[in-house]
Amino acid sequence: MCRRARNTADAFERAPRMKLKILAIVLLAVVGLGAAFVAIGGLPASAAASTQYLTSAAATGDVTSSVAATGTLASTASYGVAFGTSAHLAGTASTGASTTWSVQTVKVKVGDTVKTGAVLATGDSADLQRQAADALTAWRIAKIQLQDAQDTYDNASGTTAIHQARIGLYNAKSQLSTAEANRETIQTQLRNATLKAPIDGVVTAVNITVGLDAPSGDAIVIDSSGLQVTADVVESDIAQMSVGQPATVAIAAVDATLTGAVTAIAPTASSASSGGSVVSFPVTISIQGAPATVRPGMTASITITIDSATNVLTVPAAALRGTAGAYTVLVMGADGQPTSKPVEVGLVTNTTAEVKSGIAAGDVVVTGVNTPSTGTTTAGGGLGGGFGGFGGGTVRPRGNTP
Repeated sequence: MCRRARNTADAFERAPRMKLKILAIVLLAVVGLGAAFVAIGGLPASAAASTQYLTSAAATGDVTSSVAATGTLASTASYGVAFGTSAHLAGTASTGASTTWSVQTVKVKVGDTVKTGAVLATGDSADLQRQAADALTAWRIAKIQLQDAQDTYDNASGTTAIHQARIGLYNAKSQLSTAEANRETIQTQLRNATLKAPIDGVVTAVNITVGLDAPSGDAIVIDSSGLQVTADVVESDIAQMSVGQPATVAIAAVDATLTGAVTAIAPTASSASSGGSVVSFPVTISIQGAPATVRPGMTASITITIDSATNVLTVPAAALRGTAGAYTVLVMGADGQPTSKPVEVGLVTNTTAEVKSGIAAGDVVVTGVNTPSTGTTTAGGGLGGGFGGFGGGTVRPRGNTP
């Protein structure tokens, strides 16, 4: 009797534990079935993950490929003038005589705008005028001596007399030549006693004072009114550049945007890039129509147009898929599904592509995908298939040939 009572008590204790195990198994089975139901699409469409296409319509427009750089404005030329010598590039050695010049007048100051031929300053030329008079007298004497020597030679007879007369004639010609050269040198120095502007420009230096002797070197320096900017362009872009390409030049200091053109491309890399990892080449751009507020030394941001296509069919570059020679785009159909179509492309930049054939204006092309349920957006055709990013470079070749 005692054993039967214990068995009955154990049975009552095991019953609740068994019910808990069964309940746990049932719950696990329900969860598994629910997961499978969702996986096979058993939930409403609004609850399932959906993919949305990012699109853009093909349209007529312009495609421009450009190179950007930064440089400093400078005058296209700078000339120095000094007494007794002709105008020369500023900073180069003058070829004037060693005459000491006393400054009589100075008619300009730094910042003045001058025109070609304008008188800038005058020097005391009294001594040179005396030298010029002496030189003229010597030249006249030499001419008379030459005429006498010619007469002697014409009337000479006998071998010895003829030889002596010929020597006298040669000496007379040499003396006249020397006298002419000396006279011309002094006359040139006299002309250069009055300093005149060799170009239209702005006076940037005045190194003389009235009543004092002019120092050696440039008395006055004039910068041309024309401006240019030289900027370093990286080696990956330099091969696409040529003289004559148009450019825009923005000067933030005066809020001005000017037009210009490439006038020079250095054949060798700049010294600044010799010690760095990026090699660059100096490129010079001339500027047209600069206002008076724009001055040498200001910082300029330049954009050089290296290629362009106007009034052509365009799509975002992100729409392109594939590689050179086999580009395609995904065109959205009336059913909302994309269809791959091959296209022939022209100029392609990082943002826009010229399409020559394959699609028409108004066609809607896929530029990326968006998955709202995950918040993921992927844009760009990658130019290598899929939507994994656009790829490198700033410009790609025209046409579909590799």
